[in-house]
Amino acid sequence: MAEDRSPSAPEVHFRGSCACGRITYACSTPPKEGHTTACHCVTCRKISGGPFQAFAHVAAANLTFFDNQEHSRVEGLPKDDANGIVFRRLSPIGERAFCGSCSTSLAMRYKHQPQNVGVTLGTIDEDSVANPKVKDLLQIDQHIFMGQSVSWLHIDNDGVPKYARFTSGEFEEDMAAWVGHNEGRT
Repeated sequence: MAEDRSPSAPEVHFRGSCACGRITYACSTPPKEGHTTACHCVTCRKISGGPFQAFAHVAAANLTFFDNQEHSRVEGLPKDDANGIVFRRLSPIGERAFCGSCSTSLAMRYKHQPQNVGVTLGTIDEDSVANPKVKDLLQIDQHIFMGQSVSWLHIDNDGVPKYARFTSGEFEEDMAAWVGHNEGRT
């Protein structure tokens, strides 16, 4: 199923795609202000092949993923492997979505907040971002898991807040409560 670009379709603030073009997506809202994150954890580094992986966080309800091979679409991020998207669950708290054909890292979500999705910044198609406010919101505004960062990357003077783990105790408390409640169910 092709993407709906008719005049009655919701406004798209940005689009993204995998390396092979099988999976594309559209987001009908700008990223959440203050939630464009560069994660330096070991898992993000290994998956991205770089010193960090960056995410723009949006509400899942505002994302539509398209499988251009199967001509299908899914609103939000599917719960399990579907529509050309496959998941890797490398921790009890998070899951990552990839293209089933080229393995491009597309998105991540935390199990205790399934309504939120972090789309990988590298998959956003630059030419799809026309609104200057959206461009500003796509700027990295926080570095997390600096306690696991590589020693050879020097970003001390970039003016962006840095955190040893997550940005707030509240997020970690919510996550810990979810893990405690779901122990053995994941």
